[in-house]
Amino acid sequence: MIQVCYYKGCGVVYGEKEPLSDRRETHGLCPKHLEISLKEIKAEMEKMIDTTGRLRVLIVEDNTLFRQLFKEALHNRFPSVEIYEAIEGGEALLQVETLRPNLIFMDIRLPGENGLQLTQKIKARYPNIIVIILTGYDLPEYREASSQYADYFFSKDSLTSKNIFTLVESILPTRV
Repeated sequence: MIQVCYYKGCGVVYGEKEPLSDRRETHGLCPKHLEISLKEIKAEMEKMIDTTGRLRVLIVEDNTLFRQLFKEALHNRFPSVEIYEAIEGGEALLQVETLRPNLIFMDIRLPGENGLQLTQKIKARYPNIIVIILTGYDLPEYREASSQYADYFFSKDSLTSKNIFTLVESILPTRV
């Protein structure tokens, strides 16, 4: 099976010898990033959990149905995680300031400020917050821009609960 790395917009195609797959589909981490990135991210999450005692997730998404379904799926799979929501950039920045989430799922197209600009602001002030871009607009320019600021990039079209749960499980401390 051909796979495409989703680490920081890497996009490297890897896997068995088959014709090149559609680079819009993200499936996992290439061998180069798998071991290194997961260890680094998990160690960072362990530090955050040690200081706060809990893991907080912020979902920044203007589509109410998607946001609610995504929140429900995360809550069902990870019941001890605190999950918060924001609909637009101003609300998201306020949530980041007051709640200090450890992990943010960020849509790109939001009312007002877009998710890439918002991610840039958040990462400039809080570089240890892990930001995962979730978008329905899987364009090369979005992937490239997100690779500069976000930790991961997922297309909503190729998003499955399995690959998002695998990613979240890989970065969560074992106590959560």
